[in-house]
Amino acid sequence: MTRRIRFELVLILFFAALWLGPLILEIDGFPFYRDAEYSDLLISHWPNAYFLRQSLHKWGQIPLWNPTILGGAPFAADPLSGLWYPPNWLSFVVPISMAFNVIFWLHLAWAGWGTWLLARAEGVGGIGGLMAALAFSGTSKFIAHIGLGHLGLVSAVSWTPWILVLINRSVDEFYSKRDGWFRWPALAGVALGALTLADPRWTLPAVIVSLVYGIYYTAYSHKHSGDSNTRYILRQILIAAVIFGISALAIAACLILPLFEFVQLSTRTNISITDQTQLQLPIAHILDLILPLITQPEWVAYIGVTVLALAIVALISRTPRSGFWAAIVVSAWILALGDQTPFFSLFTTIIPGADLLRVPARMLFLAAFGIAMLCGKGADWLLSDEQDDDHTIVKRVRLSTIGIAFAVLVLICGLWFYTGSLPTVLIGTGVFTLLIVIWILLRFRFHIPQKYRALVWLVLIAGDLLWVNTQILDVRSQDVLLRERMATAENIADAPQDGRIFSPSYSLPYQTAVQAGLEMVDGINPLQLVMVRNFVADAIGFSPEEYSVTLPPFPNADPNQPWDIEIDALKLGQLNVAYIISEYPVESIDVTLIEKDQGVYLYQNELARPRAWIQDSQDLSDPEWQAVDSIVWTPNQITIIVEGPGILVLSEVAYPGWKVAIDGTNVELHALDGLFRSVNLSPGVHEVVFCFQPRTVYLGSVITLITLLALIGIWIRR
Repeated sequence: MTRRIRFELVLILFFAALWLGPLILEIDGFPFYRDAEYSDLLISHWPNAYFLRQSLHKWGQIPLWNPTILGGAPFAADPLSGLWYPPNWLSFVVPISMAFNVIFWLHLAWAGWGTWLLARAEGVGGIGGLMAALAFSGTSKFIAHIGLGHLGLVSAVSWTPWILVLINRSVDEFYSKRDGWFRWPALAGVALGALTLADPRWTLPAVIVSLVYGIYYTAYSHKHSGDSNTRYILRQILIAAVIFGISALAIAACLILPLFEFVQLSTRTNISITDQTQLQLPIAHILDLILPLITQPEWVAYIGVTVLALAIVALISRTPRSGFWAAIVVSAWILALGDQTPFFSLFTTIIPGADLLRVPARMLFLAAFGIAMLCGKGADWLLSDEQDDDHTIVKRVRLSTIGIAFAVLVLICGLWFYTGSLPTVLIGTGVFTLLIVIWILLRFRFHIPQKYRALVWLVLIAGDLLWVNTQILDVRSQDVLLRERMATAENIADAPQDGRIFSPSYSLPYQTAVQAGLEMVDGINPLQLVMVRNFVADAIGFSPEEYSVTLPPFPNADPNQPWDIEIDALKLGQLNVAYIISEYPVESIDVTLIEKDQGVYLYQNELARPRAWIQDSQDLSDPEWQAVDSIVWTPNQITIIVEGPGILVLSEVAYPGWKVAIDGTNVELHALDGLFRSVNLSPGVHEVVFCFQPRTVYLGSVITLITLLALIGIWIRR
């Protein structure tokens, strides 16, 4: 690594930390979007990491099954588990919340470094590349999703420029006809595989932009190479694409194979166009591009007025490949609008897998990336003294800059006039807008040394983004968040009756429940098993037809608001629900109010079944049953000593991969009522072992490991 690269990398790391400013002062706190009530970091990623650590320490197992939420669900197949993405393993050795914040910091730097390398590969100078890096790593879209706790998504998006860097190198390698060129598309596939392990929801956008960039850069290189052997080039492109795809699939096989099985059994397959576009970017929020309006976090689109001005300079000056990046930006914005244009429906129809994606507004990440690349090109043009001779372009640059500034200031004044108040964040944007105009006019009026020009542009970009990002991010203490309703959870854990928890109002936070060793039937996860959701729908009375990331779905989107819940204590009891916690009273003759504490009602279910029981018939509601007490439980294996004859019912989900052996002999596992694991027993005392051995996980892990070893071997022998 050269000294210059080390210098750029140190700067990128420094600014990545700067974007997370509030976290620097409280490194073990939880980042939140300003005034937000929830964060996925707290309600999903932290509990999963905690459960994983507990499983390793207590049972010496990597948990493939997660019993703590939604009545039980696959853990290794769930992207939110973070199990397969190596950077997440940092949470094994340092405090979990601190590990997450370090991961955020490193991935912002990773995104910036990849953008710098790509800009350099496209001919942008070192300072221009640095400005592109800062523009992307510091974009408010990243900070908003950090505030939402989207650990996987932020990690995945940060890999996007690296894939394009490696595709760029791949094209250069096979045009130079060097031996071993195929290593580079394989390495690009590894980057895509790593992205998929971080968050497969970003895989499809990354694949699309990678293929488009690969085709474009190949055509661009072919045009300037003078190589007339088109057939050879087409063959190389096809080979490179195959290597790229296979290596990506193979690296991510450990997650893709079990995830594919999980998705087919989940509610995600029933997602409608309405569900897909629920968080699309409203057309009225297009102005968010130049105004940092802090509203719905998914709609954050501000990329910095300084960055936008430099991007427009790139377009006006017609820098190389600026048209391509402009097309990426426009396409991303169109897709972010969802079904407000006809293109989104066409996109979900033509592109395989697009119909499983939600939140079109996340395409704004691609728009931010494209604008960052244009920003670097525009800055590079402004820093070059040779461009001053082209008076026509200089005049256009001055006029466009003044035009942007005028538009921003008019909009800010208009909002002030319309609302009667002006948010602090807009005041700062207005100030930076004026500074940009002044600086552009000074730049073309006086001869200013290049190093000072570069410094001023860096300060303007950093100051503009930092001003907005500090308004977006809020940091809250883990001491408070991780103790929320802990007294209630500990009381339940110490109660004589064991059983699961159910809340129609999400009254016991998941992070609290998992620390107390409690298991929940309700919960939040975008992937829910259809069989569980349907059973719970019958038990409490809601329609299972509509897609929801919460179980149960909250009709008013507010879990604290009462809704028409109809408790069937028997059905909940069959799910081993012993306690019901609610923000409001619930009515059922078979539940008893234990206490009202910390603002919640705690009920005991009088019809709760134990975790395992034996009965004579196939009827789950058979009143003649006998509890089984001898149970040894771990996440991946449950051992029961029971006396037959009868049907042993385990109040656990019968998911593919669960196997059962009686006295050491494998037997058939049945799904009683389509949900519960059960097995027929003959007379006598038996040892029954339920073991989770998912073939998809094992096969995928082997494929990933072999691929890694093969790629390492190829690079060692180059």
